[in-house]
Amino acid sequence: MEYVEPVVGIANCLGTPVCKYLQYHRKMNDYVRNFKRMRDELNCKMEDIELQLKAELLRPLGKIPKKGVENWLKDVKEMIREAQVVENKVRNGRYLCRACNGKLVDEKTREMKGFLDKAPNASEGLAMDGPSAGLPLPTSELVGEEALRNEIWACLMQEEVSKIGVWGMGGVGKTTIMKHIHNDLLKQQRFERVIWVTISKEFNVMKVQDDIAGALKLKEDWPREGDMLRRAAILSEMLKNTGKHVLILDDVWDKVSLEEVGIPEPSGSNGCKLMLTTRSEHVC
Repeated sequence: MEYVEPVVGIANCLGTPVCKYLQYHRKMNDYVRNFKRMRDELNCKMEDIELQLKAELLRPLGKIPKKGVENWLKDVKEMIREAQVVENKVRNGRYLCRACNGKLVDEKTREMKGFLDKAPNASEGLAMDGPSAGLPLPTSELVGEEALRNEIWACLMQEEVSKIGVWGMGGVGKTTIMKHIHNDLLKQQRFERVIWVTISKEFNVMKVQDDIAGALKLKEDWPREGDMLRRAAILSEMLKNTGKHVLILDDVWDKVSLEEVGIPEPSGSNGCKLMLTTRSEHVC
């Protein structure tokens, strides 16, 4: 069985014109050099595309890769793996015929050049807007709370209002009203992102940071552990890059330091809003 692959390789060369066959034989080393150069160029191009795509996905958040870019990266990675297999075969001398080696690397070089010629145009952008600013939250129907909902909505639509607090005893419907407002904001598409985070009684800065980061779909660039101040700095920068957004903090039991968490101060100039629900009037 050890002779099967060399024999197949030689057979593949039999249909090659004699002049081309001799060229593969004589210029084998040139073909290998061109092969390695093209592989390196393709690999560098792939890395450049991946880096720019990563940057575009963060500025602003909510972007997704273009389908053509995703497919190109997937196919190129497979092509580079195939090229490595070819290089290993040629290096290990698994083909008895020198001309067959030349033909093999030449064909693979042409394939890699085809991928390089079809590389995504970075100047046209590699990412596009995601399907929405967020996902609707499941909620029950409002019963007898429309007036309050409308009052909160009216405040939210005022440009000079950047912070809104809704307080009242537990069970009166604060969360239900805010869920409806959250979903209505998604429908209106007035803001680039609508972020919902539940705080609860046991307040933990790092958990809140993780929840906001999760809503922003931060993955590789988000430190799951480590210095809280550094995490706050990263989160603040990401929220600023998000553009106009509404951050809703539900069930807040005590005062929250925006700076400590990494939440930029909302204002009329940046168009961002902060809303919260609480059982305590002093939190508002």
